[in-house]
Amino acid sequence: MSDLSKMESRKMSYRVDGEFFIITFTDPQTLNSLSGTDFLYLARLLEIAETCESVSFTVLQSTGRFFSAGADISHISKVQKAAQQDPTGMLGKWLAEFASRNVFVTHTFASHSKILVCCLNGPAVGLTAALVMLCDIVYSMNDKVYLMFPFANLALVTEGALSVTLPMKLGYNVAHEILMFAKPVTYHQLIDKVIVRNYMLSDTETFNSQVLSDLQEKTSGLHHDSIINMKELLKRPILSELKRANIDEVADAMKYWVQSLPQQRFQEIGMKKRKHKF
Repeated sequence: MSDLSKMESRKMSYRVDGEFFIITFTDPQTLNSLSGTDFLYLARLLEIAETCESVSFTVLQSTGRFFSAGADISHISKVQKAAQQDPTGMLGKWLAEFASRNVFVTHTFASHSKILVCCLNGPAVGLTAALVMLCDIVYSMNDKVYLMFPFANLALVTEGALSVTLPMKLGYNVAHEILMFAKPVTYHQLIDKVIVRNYMLSDTETFNSQVLSDLQEKTSGLHHDSIINMKELLKRPILSELKRANIDEVADAMKYWVQSLPQQRFQEIGMKKRKHKF
């Protein structure tokens, strides 16, 4: 637990309620955007959940009107300035800040043994949206939710093993159009393929509470080991593909970070000179 306290993030909290390990994004003012350190903390929380023998489900919740707006642009700017002064140069700095972090975070989600439940209260963008695609069960608060993968707009490639999960869940040709043109993935594209139930609510706190209540009722009397074992069986055929995609995606993206292309485009977004195609 000492390592966890050193990494503590002001943007998320966690608690254990019976067999549920609940992680909540708690920074609605920034639309729950996450820095590199925040993503590492999120992965560390999954590791803590992994060690809790009483836990069968790891539940991701959020606050406000966005699940998560993805990367914290201000953090990327700070890292870029540090990279310009780092003796290892762009390659060394972004290997540490991007490559190793993304590999670790994606691997932790892909290999997590507990059932990953996402309570999608609003839009999710970028790596966070890719992590939603790695969840086992996704509930939506209403039909206003969407996922956004703006990698082509950011001079990047897919992250979070999305090159496997997106075509697998939505279809090969649909995945191409979404990624090539940076199109948002609407609720109507997600329902019954990624989203398993729409709660048709307008208040995030009520939604989070209702999902947890329903999960407690649904899991009452079920056998813990059976749940974990069945997830392992369902994931086994694709786990090696997820791990391969994770490495390939990070390796292919490094050249763009070294050339400072994503950094420039994130800066343009911060200055409102560039927009995502919502």
